[in-house]
Amino acid sequence: MQLIKTIFLVFLYWLCCNVFAQYPNQTIRIINPFAPGGSGDIVTRIITQKISENTGKAFIIEAKTGAAGRIGYEAGVKAVADGYTLVLTDTTYTMMPALHGNLPWHTPDALQPITILAQSPFLIIVRPDLKVSNLKEFIELAKLNPGKFNYGSAGLGSINHITNELFKRQAGVDIVHVPYRGMSEAIGGLLTGSLDMIMLGILPISSQIAAGKAKPLAIAGPQRSPGLPGIPSVDESDLPGYRAGNWFGWTAPKGTPIEALEWLQREVVKALLSPEVKDRLVVQGVIPSGNTRDEFKKIMDEDAVRWSSIIKLADIKVQ
Repeated sequence: MQLIKTIFLVFLYWLCCNVFAQYPNQTIRIINPFAPGGSGDIVTRIITQKISENTGKAFIIEAKTGAAGRIGYEAGVKAVADGYTLVLTDTTYTMMPALHGNLPWHTPDALQPITILAQSPFLIIVRPDLKVSNLKEFIELAKLNPGKFNYGSAGLGSINHITNELFKRQAGVDIVHVPYRGMSEAIGGLLTGSLDMIMLGILPISSQIAAGKAKPLAIAGPQRSPGLPGIPSVDESDLPGYRAGNWFGWTAPKGTPIEALEWLQREVVKALLSPEVKDRLVVQGVIPSGNTRDEFKKIMDEDAVRWSSIIKLADIKVQ
């Protein structure tokens, strides 16, 4: 009897190993918590296309939008942890515990990190008729006129809102928050002159910059962007240490087999090594990553602490 039991356990072990040796053997679904066409969605499509070319494996991207990403994240958390459902995750995920006191999951541990695909430092942009030529001059002007200037965001509790609140504190300025229903509307506010400043990734505003309708003052990161090499970093612009931007990564429901997580991380790294993929990402204004799961986890944990502090200091509350 003991021999039969041992044989059965060996068979089960062999079966499990054999199944995951063939991973993936069905289509992988990636939940996008935000509207299609955003930077994270575009980056994911570029990378999944390359992985499919390299491996022959199939991916589909499914948008589950609403509640500033909360609906999509919750769907991912509750999905079966079999390696065939992933979540396109960005910095907003780490902000949610401080913004919402009643999340039905424990953030950020409810989703396991796989890798960051790319990072997107934000641009600090002002309307072109504002009489400043660099970030230092804008900060000086705002200090001389407290409460006179404003900035636009994608809404209360959005990443643009929170990163601007950090900017106000580090720069020592008083500028007024004007929430919109999305950054496309906020860009419109800048173009019509009702906004003085916005902060966002390069891609959504690149055509307006090229046309001279928006004036970039600095990259909100430690170095210049390959997509806009002529724009100085904040470390060159009298605001050293200020960091604002977004990252786009893949996560999976807690309990997803390690073999699946490792396969996905390896294939993302291979895709990012392709010169074609690198070139396409630079055009999007993002910096390729492909870090390890442990490195991604560290970033998520540090961001959760960092943004929670700013959210509390600014008394930002989302119903």
